[in-house]
Amino acid sequence: MANPAIELDINYIPGPVSTRFHHDEQSRVKLLIGPFGTGKTTSAAWDIIDFQSDRVIPIKGKKRSRFAVVRNTNPQLRTTTIKTYQEWFTPEVFGFYNKTEKRQIVNIENKEIEILYCALDDEKDVRNLLSLDLTGAHIDEAREMNETILKGILGRIGRYPSMKDTDGQNPFLTPPQVVLTTNYPSTEHWIYRDFVEKPVEGYTIYEQKQSENRHNLRKGYYEDLSKDYVSRPDLLRTLVQGTWGITVKGKQVYPEFRRELHIAKGILLPNDSLVIRGWDNTGLSPACAITQTGPTGQWLILKEFCGEDIGITDFGEMISIWCSNTFGSNAKYRDIGDPAGKNRDSNKMSPADYLRKINIKVEDGIQTFKARREAVAGRLTKLINGVPAILIDPGCKRIIDGFEGGYAYPEMGTSGVYRDEPAKNEYSHIHDAIQYGATRLFITEEKKPKPYSPPVNVEAYGWMGS
Repeated sequence: MANPAIELDINYIPGPVSTRFHHDEQSRVKLLIGPFGTGKTTSAAWDIIDFQSDRVIPIKGKKRSRFAVVRNTNPQLRTTTIKTYQEWFTPEVFGFYNKTEKRQIVNIENKEIEILYCALDDEKDVRNLLSLDLTGAHIDEAREMNETILKGILGRIGRYPSMKDTDGQNPFLTPPQVVLTTNYPSTEHWIYRDFVEKPVEGYTIYEQKQSENRHNLRKGYYEDLSKDYVSRPDLLRTLVQGTWGITVKGKQVYPEFRRELHIAKGILLPNDSLVIRGWDNTGLSPACAITQTGPTGQWLILKEFCGEDIGITDFGEMISIWCSNTFGSNAKYRDIGDPAGKNRDSNKMSPADYLRKINIKVEDGIQTFKARREAVAGRLTKLINGVPAILIDPGCKRIIDGFEGGYAYPEMGTSGVYRDEPAKNEYSHIHDAIQYGATRLFITEEKKPKPYSPPVNVEAYGWMGS
């Protein structure tokens, strides 16, 4: 039986960013993002239970609301999200919790708040989630979610209470909201796109720093974490320091890369020198890196192009148009690509043939992965007159994320042993393109790998040694 409603008397002291987050009553989607320890899930729980639940009109003297609280997997939902909600709003005190249905009722003053906990690895939960009539919702650790989940939930909020319960009157005093909480993902993630790069109208981001919740953390919390994560700079940045980054899934191909050294502080401008284009010109995910060299020989990575489900002719034409508009009609080009680009299709045409028809003549790079990696790594570890031998435009996000660990050697199971070549993924194609160019620009004849020669079977020649 539900406990009678009680007054809310808990000492919740939000930080400055969470306070602004709570005061936002107009955004359709509001994102609370930060490093470990900033109280993101706690702030979301309070936003729903104390603030959003108050923004509906009473029906027969009681304000009724219903919220979905979503996490990626059942174990994560149970051990982190539900645990946080119920540490603050204990079912035995504030209402009740049905463990089988993952449904909690919170009774506070004149409010009855229904919380439906949903895990995305539970097919039944997903079906229910996308058929619910909700007041609002909270997506916890949103960086683990596909954006389609948010879109689906947006179609379900603002439907409870319904206007039929209020005699045709709008039951919402302020617009219904979805709350997102998360650690920082990659700059290629949909969260970065929708909240930072090209903000969607009605979407607002609230970025927390380590200082946000220090008053509730032990002394030395972040200092200790910085030591714990020193061997994983990718996680140090996103989880501890609280900045956009990439999570390495495997072993980083380029541990030599340093963000503060190899990324330009501003946009790299084209010059009058030869334009060197590296190509991954095979398959339906072609890639092209537009590069030049500076006066001292510094390699400048100006632009990246990453195709998805596009033929090489259409892709090549897109590159040609951009280059013509950027470098002018008198620019000269050197194109270097995958030797496999000469393999022919059923029309007896190779990718290189198709590119040649649109006046792009691709010479072969070196295909051996070791040689390709070393050609790029040699730039990363070299200084020219005190400046890095490679400099990357900050707009080349996939290249940068690949350098930071998106481009990685996959682990074999959970053995701690990694494969000799990187995984094929969204980062590999553009990095292949860079490497092919580097093998012709920076590997001297002496450093080029020798052709493979099979070992001689000396016994066949009757020589046994002495």
